[in-house]
Amino acid sequence: MCDTLLMELGGKHSLPGFEQSLQDLRADILMMAALVRRSLHKAKTGFVQRDEDDCSAVIADDDEVDLLVKQVDRGGTNILIRFQPLASDFRTVLATIKLGSHLENISDQAVSIARRARALIQESGLEADDGLTSIFELVDASLSEALEAFSAFDNTRAEKLRRQMEPLAQSARDLLEKFSDAVGKNPERSGFYVNLIMMARSLEQIIYLIESITEDIIYVAEAKDIRHANNRLEVEKEQ
Repeated sequence: MCDTLLMELGGKHSLPGFEQSLQDLRADILMMAALVRRSLHKAKTGFVQRDEDDCSAVIADDDEVDLLVKQVDRGGTNILIRFQPLASDFRTVLATIKLGSHLENISDQAVSIARRARALIQESGLEADDGLTSIFELVDASLSEALEAFSAFDNTRAEKLRRQMEPLAQSARDLLEKFSDAVGKNPERSGFYVNLIMMARSLEQIIYLIESITEDIIYVAEAKDIRHANNRLEVEKEQ
């Protein structure tokens, strides 16, 4: 993730301490994003290369992610309360707080994947990946793309990525169905397929978290909330 993340987080502010508070928030979210990006990548390589050490590293890093999300929440809330930034800066700080939450959830899902992969490695249960690797590669690349888009609040880039997430999530659901069918056909290997089911489910959740990141980018850039755009009640309200 590039070092420009949140460089646009406000200009000069008349109240003392504003710039330092922004710098602290930048530092925390940069560290958190780098850790989560690394964790997802290691979860992928742990699974693909059958590497227990990579899986264990993902689990170990989660404690630091949990600490950093609290710092991001505290720092962002402090800025909103103390300095009462104007609209664009307010949206940026709010989106940064939400990014921290999304990253924490992605880290949790990466830990779940790492635990499942490590269990299968220890049981010598992993043979072929049955389609997970290709989705994993796309999810890994998509998170990197989302964080780069967030660094510049690039709404065009974010919208392009957002449109790719639902088809990718459908691919994960197709694997879920495939693995579920395999449990019935191969009951003696149910433990193996249950682990693959849980990994595919975690990847689906990560995909939707990446989609949420892109929606927050658009919120900052365009001051427009596009979440649940097809919600029936929202459509009726606008008519």
